[in-house]
Amino acid sequence: MLPTPLSGADRSAYDALHDGVIALARPDLRHLEFTGPKAADVITGLVTNHVLALAEGEGQYAAALTAKGKIVADLRIVRLGTERYLTTAAEACWPGWRDLVRKYVNPRLARYTEPELHAVALLGPLAHATADRTLAAINARTEATTLPAAPYSAVRYTADEHELFRITSPELGDVPGVHLLLPPALGEQLLAELARDTTVTPGTGAALDVARIEAGRPLWGRDMDDNTIPQEANLGTLGALSFDKGCYTGQETVARIHFRGHVNRHLRVLHSSTPLPTGAEVRLADGKVVGDVRSSALSPRVGPISIAMVRREVEPGTGVQVMTEATDPIEAVVAQ
Repeated sequence: MLPTPLSGADRSAYDALHDGVIALARPDLRHLEFTGPKAADVITGLVTNHVLALAEGEGQYAAALTAKGKIVADLRIVRLGTERYLTTAAEACWPGWRDLVRKYVNPRLARYTEPELHAVALLGPLAHATADRTLAAINARTEATTLPAAPYSAVRYTADEHELFRITSPELGDVPGVHLLLPPALGEQLLAELARDTTVTPGTGAALDVARIEAGRPLWGRDMDDNTIPQEANLGTLGALSFDKGCYTGQETVARIHFRGHVNRHLRVLHSSTPLPTGAEVRLADGKVVGDVRSSALSPRVGPISIAMVRREVEPGTGVQVMTEATDPIEAVVAQ
């Protein structure tokens, strides 16, 4: 499938990502809250990162794996309180994470519930200032004296006896981001306030996807799935892997690759002169197949851009050919 140019609304949202702010409801994000004295131990036994190392208000990126070390889901994990942890997964990988929890978590050790939360993303250079202004408009208050800037860090607010959380989001790389998690009673109020703010541009999924591909961030179900090893998806580079924690499901494969070897392929960004179809083979000039295209977009800033799974021996700057059924091979360059 070939990507299409951004529509007028999508282009406005894309531009605001780089010089303003967009607001976008994220109903595709699903949450599980874990509570109890053993909550951290239970989660850390299921994911690739060091949950026990989180202080209150800190968060991290992680993955949940099969016993053979393949990615079931990628997650955001935030420590909300002394014995409270919130995990967030996208809709595509949510069933895998939920089923893993149901299979392995003993409710007598840690309770887990699916809280009803509205997730609203504010993305762009003005994201934090917009969050400040909008939270004040709905009378949300926090006891925090400073707002931490670390990725995935969380700050608790209260409004009308409801609690809500402000989480720093690095999902688009260098593009600043904030996720606001609110109960339904406040979610609709906050969205209405944002709609009245003339400095805020409505966000779109298409604009978000282009920015994601530009940042080289993998999407579960498209760039990675339950046939992918974490290092193939660059999850170590993205801070999702810990090598100084206790055991977890799938650890043997991840550790063996880290300490004794390497993966034979991993996700890379490709640049080309014309759009690349997803699923197309990536070949060297001699015809050797070295990968396949996973995500593809038309970026207003850099032109056609893609994420492909490419063999490790293909160095950045290497010219490759992408094979299509409708045209001659398309020339592309491995960017990173």
